[in-house]
Amino acid sequence: MTRSHPKRLQPPAPPGALLKRASDQPQRKRFGSNKDEPDYLALVRRLPCLYCGVEPCGEAAHVNFSSAEFGRVNALGKRPHDKFSLPLCRDDHQNARHAQHKGNEQAFWDGLGISAYLVASQLYAQRGDFVAMHAVVIRAIADRSKR
Repeated sequence: MTRSHPKRLQPPAPPGALLKRASDQPQRKRFGSNKDEPDYLALVRRLPCLYCGVEPCGEAAHVNFSSAEFGRVNALGKRPHDKFSLPLCRDDHQNARHAQHKGNEQAFWDGLGISAYLVASQLYAQRGDFVAMHAVVIRAIADRSKR
């Protein structure tokens, strides 16, 4: 009894022919590329610091704590969307003992008397209009002192 082996439908490919070429690969998006809004961040950096009032603050501080009220979950290790950024100077953002990144971020904003996500959403709603964005920050600073 002779066994018949199955016949190949196609001839064997030459070595390396089945490897994928780099040019055939779809271009991967840069990490966070759908979150980048450099024009908006440039305007935020020109606003007064929410902590000390120095103008321009020079930095856009991303708010990164979880908030059920605003439906935000902290994704550890990932920078949030640029619409969640607020103006802080370098000291109040990173360097000073009381800085946003030196301890509990939510306690930093609560101690300051600012609802970070509320101000960030109001600021983002006015994007493109620097005067309106400036008014949002000045109002946030004034409301903070009323508490």
